[in-house]
Amino acid sequence: MTVPRWLFFYLWIAPHALQAVLAIVMIHRRLLRQFPAFFAYTVYEVVQFVVLLTMDQFDSVSHMQWGTTEIIGRTGSMILRFVVVHEIFDNVFQSYPALKAFGGVVFRWATVVLMIIAVMVVGYSSGTDLNRFTVVYTILDRAVSIVQCGLLVLLVLLARFLSFPWTSYAFGIALGLGFFASVDLGIAALRAQYGLALAAEITDPISMATYHCCVLFWVVTLLRPERVIGRVGSPPSQELEHWNSALQRLLQQ
Repeated sequence: MTVPRWLFFYLWIAPHALQAVLAIVMIHRRLLRQFPAFFAYTVYEVVQFVVLLTMDQFDSVSHMQWGTTEIIGRTGSMILRFVVVHEIFDNVFQSYPALKAFGGVVFRWATVVLMIIAVMVVGYSSGTDLNRFTVVYTILDRAVSIVQCGLLVLLVLLARFLSFPWTSYAFGIALGLGFFASVDLGIAALRAQYGLALAAEITDPISMATYHCCVLFWVVTLLRPERVIGRVGSPPSQELEHWNSALQRLLQQ
């Protein structure tokens, strides 16, 4: 099955046009200080799209040059998504310093592990520099996707069992990232099972359409008034305070 050219360009252009709108919405609602990393990621995606679209219009730009620029751009996106995950975690736990500090430790170790994986992959990979860089990007992108999915599960569990007072904005951003990461992991499994040839025909359009839906969800989420979500009849908030105090004593040892 070959995707029509008009559909491909729509799925490529529309999400980034919506991200430009998303950046404007964040400026209008003064969310830059609350989610600076997410705003940087949004602007970065728009700029990356403009650069790639401009390069696509020139015949003098080779396929290798365009592909190299795309991989470098995707790597920057991957890094920013990881930073956004950390930002959401800090935003959720901002009233609980010990839990926030514990989250910082977890993310620092996660960063170290990802760097070790990158070095090992580079060392054992063969082929051209671009091919090796592509392999590193692919593996690290899967790792970041797993972290994003883990964040979504964490937020859902906190809301379900601890009645944690997280905001709808943080939840909306996390939900969009988690959904896209989940689909991305599924696509990675399909590619591993059926080969990369499947990507150009099926998985790439699915990934682009999923990202389109996520960006649209972010725009709708940030356009709505922010609400504090809580559950009636849930465990008392003192339980989480107790966790925070216990973890604070642990970190001070």
